[in-house]
Amino acid sequence: MKKNIAPMIPDQLYHVYNRGINRTKIFKEYRNYRFFLRKYQKYICPIADTYAYCLLGNHFHFLLRIKSANEIFEFKKIKTEQREHVDLSRLIAMQFGTLFNCYAQAFNKTNDRTGGLFENPFRRIQVEDDIYFMQLIKYLHFNPENHGIVHDFKQFKNSSYYDISTMKKSFIDKKSVLDYFGGLDEFRQFHSIELDEKNIISLLLE
Repeated sequence: MKKNIAPMIPDQLYHVYNRGINRTKIFKEYRNYRFFLRKYQKYICPIADTYAYCLLGNHFHFLLRIKSANEIFEFKKIKTEQREHVDLSRLIAMQFGTLFNCYAQAFNKTNDRTGGLFENPFRRIQVEDDIYFMQLIKYLHFNPENHGIVHDFKQFKNSSYYDISTMKKSFIDKKSVLDYFGGLDEFRQFHSIELDEKNIISLLLE
């Protein structure tokens, strides 16, 4: 059994991440990144508030909080009398599965390939500490620099750092993120300090 597949429950924070099967590329062109985020907004934003993300060639990361049970039930149009019989963890996981399947089908069609694209199951770790939360946001944003994709992570466009630091319109819950850091200046200052990966080694995609 793979590690880091904790059940996802309402009102909790999670680091959600996954990669392509056999480390295959899941994003080949700029339009792939945009399409994935559009589908993320369609399938995941109704059930989760997103605080950070980073999309790289063969894997991705999201930091999010699952919404309340009532919000999820309302989105899925589940009647009150049926709700006590619903396995919410399974429902949430299935919503992510819909995202991955939808993207994989489009990606396969465009790239003339067949079969699965993502590792299964996708991985998720519950985040229970504010300091851990802040360090994780930094880890996600430093990812493209750590992988040698760019020399300066601030120039990478497929992460939430760009969205937040430029105040670009985005699906990210910027207010909550900046409240954690104490404001935009403090957010930028926190990211100016070199990342210490030892503090978050358990989050590395191995």
